[in-house]
Amino acid sequence: MSPEEFARLQAENQKLKAKLDKQQHSKQKRRKLGWTFLKQSSGFILGAKLKKSIERFLEELSEQQLVSRETLSDLLSAIIIRLTRVGFLLVITAILPSILLIFQTYYLSQQNKLITGQSEMFKQQNNRLDQQTYLQEAERRGQTLLLMDNMLKEISDDVRLNPQNTINDATAGRLISLSKMLKPYKYLENDSLIEQVISPERGYLLVSLLETGINLNATSRSRTNGKLMNRLDFTYAELRDLTLKGADLLEINLSYADLRNSNFTGTDFKKADLSNARLQQTNLSYTGLGEADLENAKLQNAILDRADLSKTNLTGSDLRNTSLVKTKIKEAVLKNVRVQKAFEQDASLQLNKDQSAWLFQTYEVVEIDEDHYQLLPKS
Repeated sequence: MSPEEFARLQAENQKLKAKLDKQQHSKQKRRKLGWTFLKQSSGFILGAKLKKSIERFLEELSEQQLVSRETLSDLLSAIIIRLTRVGFLLVITAILPSILLIFQTYYLSQQNKLITGQSEMFKQQNNRLDQQTYLQEAERRGQTLLLMDNMLKEISDDVRLNPQNTINDATAGRLISLSKMLKPYKYLENDSLIEQVISPERGYLLVSLLETGINLNATSRSRTNGKLMNRLDFTYAELRDLTLKGADLLEINLSYADLRNSNFTGTDFKKADLSNARLQQTNLSYTGLGEADLENAKLQNAILDRADLSKTNLTGSDLRNTSLVKTKIKEAVLKNVRVQKAFEQDASLQLNKDQSAWLFQTYEVVEIDEDHYQLLPKS
């Protein structure tokens, strides 16, 4: 081997040795860093007291091959204390999501309250807008009262001069148009709109006409287009809380009218249309209701003593707690009439024997659901 080759090999050997030394130094450095990290992390994880107890335990074990009772006691107590602290941390970690959920639920509930309050405000605002709309309509209707009063004065003069208590055709035509113009609407009652539309003006018109003494069933209009009573529009009329005894209201159309708490004793409603009318707490004693239409009428707590209901259509009406003392009810249509549970007993005591016998030979009280009883035809 030449001196040049030997020198080259020696130089390569030196390079390899330097490279190995560098790798060994890097390995030792990483190991040192690992032990340092392990010592520091073990101190954090195990705690200072537990770490010292373990070191003392290992030292005594390596030097004396025996561990003292005091060292072992310190080690066990350090382990118990550390486990207790770790358990506490675990409990805190476990309940933290629950605490966050509680806070989240609380803030969501507050947000829902705000949304609910806002919705209620919008609802109140819409109610006020509806009230304003209906009040404007009511004000417009109120302007017709002047026209109505002038016409009623004219009718009163005609009736006073006519021995038959009739009016001429021109006046009758204007009266018919007026009754149709007085359409129903809602108005404020106790700071809220009433539930159903009604026409107080039609009720006022009817009562005023009756006070003039006009014969609504025998006017000059009856020769051409039928009776005046049949052509006048009194549907949805408000006739609440008034007394109108012995009136002649044959064939009148009072469907959807409000006649609650009124006294119509002795009034003749023969062939009248009282369908869907509100007649709660109304006194209808001695009234003639033969062949009248009272379908779906509300008659709770009404008084029908000695009234004539022969061939009257009461389909779907409400007769709960209605007084029927000596009422003529034979041949009335009572299908699906709502009654109270003790209706059969009450009616048997109030009606004459022949009326009661016909009623319960034709209909029976049937329980539809809880506290809901109806009269249904016997099969």
